[in-house]
Amino acid sequence: MEIRKIRVHTCNSRIEGYIETKCSCRKFVTQEKAEQLEEDGSAAKIIISYRTIQIDAVCPMCEGVDRFMKSCHLCSKSGVVLQDKVLFEYGDDIYMRPFLKTPRTATIEEEHIEYAYIKGDKDAIRRIELYHELEQFNLGRQGAELRDGNTKKVIFEGTPEPENDPKTGTGRDYDYGRGAAQLPR
Repeated sequence: MEIRKIRVHTCNSRIEGYIETKCSCRKFVTQEKAEQLEEDGSAAKIIISYRTIQIDAVCPMCEGVDRFMKSCHLCSKSGVVLQDKVLFEYGDDIYMRPFLKTPRTATIEEEHIEYAYIKGDKDAIRRIELYHELEQFNLGRQGAELRDGNTKKVIFEGTPEPENDPKTGTGRDYDYGRGAAQLPR
C-alpha cells in the first residue's frame, strides 16, 4: 500500500492560492498531515483554475421594487443586473498561508539610542522623550509618585507603600507578594 503524498507550496503568487507557473516547491506531507494543516487554518488547497461567469442579481439601486424600477437606469427598469462571479477549481496540493505578523510595540532599541545621541537625529530624540513620558504616565497610573526631573518637585503624590509591620505582614521588608488570605492574623 502506497502512502499518498501531497505537495506543499510556499511559492509566492499574485492571487493567494493560485499557482500560475511551474514551481520548484519540494516539500511533501502525508494526506493526514495535509488535512490537519487545513483544519488548523495554516494551509489551504491550491486553486488550479478559475473562471468568471455572469449571474443575474437583484439591482442594488431599486432592489426590484416596482415603484422604484420604473425610474431605475442601472438595471434598465428590469430589477435585475448581471454580476460577475468567480468559480474556483481546487487541486489536491496545498499552499501555506502567510502567517499573521505579531504586532509591534513602542519601545526603545539600541539603534534608536545610536541615532539620537551619536548621529543627532531629532526624530529619534523625540521618540525617546515620548517613550519616557509614556512610561511616567503608566507608572503614575499604577500608583508611583512622579517628580519633575530638574527641580525634584512632586508632580503627582501617588500611593506610598505601607509602613513595615511584621504583625500584618505589610511593608517593604515583610510583604513578599502574599495575598490577603495568607497574611498572619
